[in-house]
Amino acid sequence: MSRVFKTKTWEQYEAGRAFKRKLRLDETVWRNECFYRGEQWGEDAPPSLPRPVFNVVRRVTDYLISTVAGGNLSVTYTEDGAPAGVSPEALRQSVALLNRHVCYRWERCRMDRLVYRLLLDAALSGDGVLYCYWDPKARGSGPFAGDIRTVTWPNTQLFCADMNRADIQGQEYIILAGRESVGALRREGKAAGLSADACKKIRPDVYYGTADRTVATPELEGESEAKATVLTKFWKQDGVVWFERSTAEVVLRRVRTAQRLYPVAYFNWMPRRSCFHGTAPVTAMIPNQKYINRAYAMVMKHMTDTAFSKVIYDKSRIPEWSGEVGQAVAAVGGNLSDAVQVVGTGQLQDGYMALIENAMAVTKEMMGATDTALGSAQAHNTSAILALQEASRTAVQQVSAAYLQCIEDVVSIWADMMCACYNDRRPLTIAAGAGKQAGFADFSLLRRAALCAKVEVGNISRYSASGTQSTLDRLLDGGHITLRQYLECLPAGILPMRAKLLEDICASERGGQEHDGGDDGAGPRDGADGGGELAARGASA
Repeated sequence: MSRVFKTKTWEQYEAGRAFKRKLRLDETVWRNECFYRGEQWGEDAPPSLPRPVFNVVRRVTDYLISTVAGGNLSVTYTEDGAPAGVSPEALRQSVALLNRHVCYRWERCRMDRLVYRLLLDAALSGDGVLYCYWDPKARGSGPFAGDIRTVTWPNTQLFCADMNRADIQGQEYIILAGRESVGALRREGKAAGLSADACKKIRPDVYYGTADRTVATPELEGESEAKATVLTKFWKQDGVVWFERSTAEVVLRRVRTAQRLYPVAYFNWMPRRSCFHGTAPVTAMIPNQKYINRAYAMVMKHMTDTAFSKVIYDKSRIPEWSGEVGQAVAAVGGNLSDAVQVVGTGQLQDGYMALIENAMAVTKEMMGATDTALGSAQAHNTSAILALQEASRTAVQQVSAAYLQCIEDVVSIWADMMCACYNDRRPLTIAAGAGKQAGFADFSLLRRAALCAKVEVGNISRYSASGTQSTLDRLLDGGHITLRQYLECLPAGILPMRAKLLEDICASERGGQEHDGGDDGAGPRDGADGGGELAARGASA
């Protein structure tokens, strides 16, 4: 192979990979994911031992994720004063429309599901990464094509200029590594105006002997077309973001954007001093998980080998022993008590099972996943249980703060990308009841304003739908609430046709009020309007 001249971006990428190898990041992430999935016995396990899996790692990890993600998120934008020459009222109207649109975008991007994937990545790898990009093939609003997409990204494929600094927006550059087929990359290069000779330099990774088939990202063998690593590099110049797509030897394209923020947001689960990458909680649980599995395996092996009594006999006096029921055994003279002896079943050391159970309990307790928090404790004292559940959330408060900051960063990136990529005449889609409608924001004002994203977390619901229904039943039976109030407060999905029942009740109330008004000759009452408002609320519910 002749001498290959690598691009500068590729050299920076290789330097980043060398740093990750020192941290053993790929191996750690792969091992954590295997333990979470339940693949907890390696090939070096003794073949004589059974291989049980008591997956404490998954139970604790799922609890930590649900605790951090718990609560309803409210995302809004605020402006830090109107710029010179800008009408404050016009800016407030545009920001208000943007707030309604971001709620619609949150639902459209399925962020409620995506954040769980983000938190799972952080729990397994130590970092949660979200990447926002412009998809020209996405369906936009009205006649406009293209829209913003948001996906999770593995931290093993994220590189930055200063790996000792946990601030992504302050980096000199960031690089996202991915793998695509050589044919697709050559077609992209041809569309970007590259020559045929340049397109031929887009080669698969196996050509360089550095195929990026890390243990953290296995790929299928025998693919119809070899893959090559493609790098997407972002850097800031003259106050805006530039991006470049390249392979080992070829720069596919380089574009200047109007964005001011890198389109990547991330957070550490547990920060590591002077390091860009964080630490995963699963890493610390693996030694305990191995002990629990091996301890149970040895108990199973012991009980299997010693659960039944054994017979020891003198072979010189008893040629062959038969264990069949009722079958006679021949013996040659002498005292039979000296010829046969029965060895009883083996006894397990007292306290060994208690040690295993204590190891499981302490492991969960040290991670904040106590039996009370997991719902395993019996509800003898409700107030005490709620207090203990609140105390168990202390272990994840730092993680929750970092996670919410990451969500704020993503929402800020959305606004930055909309101001950079949206046409001034492009409408913003907003939710309107069961449907949706379009509104127009003045992007010329939003581009000049200093927008700040804010995320607020609602209270975590401590009551299930069945518990709420039981409480409402007692209130209705005691006469403390009306039937209409009962139906309005009933959790969604429990009673079919709830909106129709509310309309019938409100119509019946209005009919009774009109009948009373006809008897005394009084004019229209405020109650009729109130009933109509309640009916509308019931229908929307």
